[in-house]
Amino acid sequence: MYVSQTSPTTSLQPSLNGYASGGYAVQSIGPANGSMVMNGTVGQRPASVGEVQLFLFVNPGSGGNKGQVFLQAANPFKVDLDDGTKAALNIYSLLDGESGNKKGFHHLKQVIQSLGGKPVRVVVGGGDGTVMWADTEATKHGIDTPTQVQFGIMPLGTGNDFSRVAGWGGNNPCNVEDNDWALLTRMVKQWMAAIPRPHDVWEVTVSVDESTGKLTNIGKTKEEEDVGVNSKTFAMINYFSIGQESQVGMHFDKHRTKSQTCNLFVYGLAGLGQELRCWGVQHIGNVVANLYQGTKGKGTLILDSEGDAGEPELIGNPESLMFLNIPSYAGGKANLWQKDQPSGVEPAHPPEAIDVDQDPGDGRLECVTLPNIANIALDKLHHFSSRVYSGGPYFLEFFKDDEADIHAFFEVDGEFYHAINPESAAVRLQKKLSVLQNSGEKFDESDEETGWGC
Repeated sequence: MYVSQTSPTTSLQPSLNGYASGGYAVQSIGPANGSMVMNGTVGQRPASVGEVQLFLFVNPGSGGNKGQVFLQAANPFKVDLDDGTKAALNIYSLLDGESGNKKGFHHLKQVIQSLGGKPVRVVVGGGDGTVMWADTEATKHGIDTPTQVQFGIMPLGTGNDFSRVAGWGGNNPCNVEDNDWALLTRMVKQWMAAIPRPHDVWEVTVSVDESTGKLTNIGKTKEEEDVGVNSKTFAMINYFSIGQESQVGMHFDKHRTKSQTCNLFVYGLAGLGQELRCWGVQHIGNVVANLYQGTKGKGTLILDSEGDAGEPELIGNPESLMFLNIPSYAGGKANLWQKDQPSGVEPAHPPEAIDVDQDPGDGRLECVTLPNIANIALDKLHHFSSRVYSGGPYFLEFFKDDEADIHAFFEVDGEFYHAINPESAAVRLQKKLSVLQNSGEKFDESDEETGWGC
């Protein structure tokens, strides 16, 4: 099926047959009314005339430098589509040029202008965080990404959860140049057939005490380094979590490799080692004091760890508190929001706050607790997570201790940080992007005809 650059508005509904096309059944609710660039002008799409422009922005270092091979293809890379039209894939490195002044994004802006501001398909090659890198660059070049770009993803990271949910699998592509770039040709056809759907972008701000606090992450020296600010804001499209899995992630970052397979193995070893050090394990009830739906401690109290009578208290003392925008975690190992799972707080919140289907474009984040990070690896066998709330925005207050430092580890879309004497975390909806959802059958990574990986 061919879908033009200006594909119809879509609705997003959970599939009744599991998660078809990467998790969602996408239905067209408007007419296809695409425009194309023909001889330098904008015109209505004819039956078999014209050339559709789409873009591929690659992080050449991603996937153990597997992204580099795409920069060796013909540029533009032209593909004859099944309906008789031709697609021109314009390929650029995300590293070329200074931020805010990159040739590829200037070209993209010109194409968008030639189409009268109508959206253009932009595929990003890299890990999940690369999507927001490309979005930030496009914005710096004067492009209104929510209305003028439809983002696709080519998985070149470690977990590739965003790609999995969009229906493109999680394996890094290989042998792309074989048989006269046959795989890239197939990719272009699949990207052109994909259907856009809404995807929320959230903003996470973590703040520490101005006098005694500090934010650190693992720097280029493979050691913890002070990021130099007391408050940091992140764009989030997948998940934000606090607790033991993020402490393990900090150890993983010290030993991260260029191999997707090795990275998954290293993360597993880091988790095992940290769990064996029982005295160093994070527990949410010792770190998070209160969680609200709202801003700055105003609104619905979702979670109270201070023991106030009648307030929703944590059940047990879980190792992780997670805010999920997508139904995939840790490279597809877990789908943690399950409607048949129990409440993670007592008393439980009303059904309208927890008995909801997960949808990355509905303006809500699903909040869960996890008793032990080992449960992540076992999730496909048995679900251990507990539902807390579905909604947003959120505001979280940390405990304070005048005699000893409070340590909290957190993650935003696979980037891990250590907060010393944290004060608060705020999560709010920033904007909605349009994301290309695989419109075919479920993506089978082991099938040479449908998968991209080796």
